[in-house]
Amino acid sequence: MGSRQDRPLVFIGDSITAAWGVERAETFARHGFVARGVPGQTSGQIRVRFFRDAEGARGIHLLCGINDIAEIGGPVPDREIAANILAMGRLAFEAGLPLWIGTVMPSDFWGWRPELRPVARIRVLNGWLRSLCDAGAARLIDYQTPLADASGALARGFTEDGIHLNAAGYAAIEPAMLRALVPG
Repeated sequence: MGSRQDRPLVFIGDSITAAWGVERAETFARHGFVARGVPGQTSGQIRVRFFRDAEGARGIHLLCGINDIAEIGGPVPDREIAANILAMGRLAFEAGLPLWIGTVMPSDFWGWRPELRPVARIRVLNGWLRSLCDAGAARLIDYQTPLADASGALARGFTEDGIHLNAAGYAAIEPAMLRALVPG
């Protein structure tokens, strides 16, 4: 398959990842990034396809957890989200692949699931992700800071529904993503 540098850096996640590859297609093509996002998937579903999606990659960018918090398939405890992320991390490391983990995007689901108020839960999960990456070989990419409003929700200028990013949202996180993933 050629040298590792000829291989894609694979983004694995849900609808936010899928749309990212479309919305920022030029950036993805320029840097050899491939988006493998499946809308509506939870961390457990992403875990099932993780190894297959990582095949042939030079590294992995993992972004998941928001659909668990949104209870897409029913309630998911934080410990289960953590177990799924840890399992995917082990798969990446066993395959010798560098791993970057993105923080869960801020949200308050104002247009989508208004009865759920996930800001505090997202903060807790992101704190755990930060600790995990600080203690291990995975690297964290902070998407919370450029996207959140003062309350910790996704700033309205970056979304139409309170959870999915619009063009301005993807443009706002691109600098953090590129600083982390593109050498020098």
